[in-house]
Amino acid sequence: MAAVDFLRGQGLSVRKRGMRVVVGPKVLITDDIRRYIKAHRLALLAELAANDGLERRCNWTVLVPGCRPFTMISEPITRDEALADVRVRWPGAEVGP
Repeated sequence: MAAVDFLRGQGLSVRKRGMRVVVGPKVLITDDIRRYIKAHRLALLAELAANDGLERRCNWTVLVPGCRPFTMISEPITRDEALADVRVRWPGAEVGP
């Protein structure tokens, strides 16, 4: 939980509301913190959703035989959930790192 820990180390509270990261108190949020949150939004969402020790990500690389790799974007999901979603659309596809 590196991204969340960084913000908490700055004295901020961090929580997830839908696909938004809510950080407060506002008086402690500097321009640097705003840039950090924007740059690490997907990691923050994944960390906040992970309460069971499983890695969750918002983006997964999809490998379909005969096609170039592409990125699937979703709510934070585990690798197994991503693989199940991908194989519904493209049987035989894999999810990369």
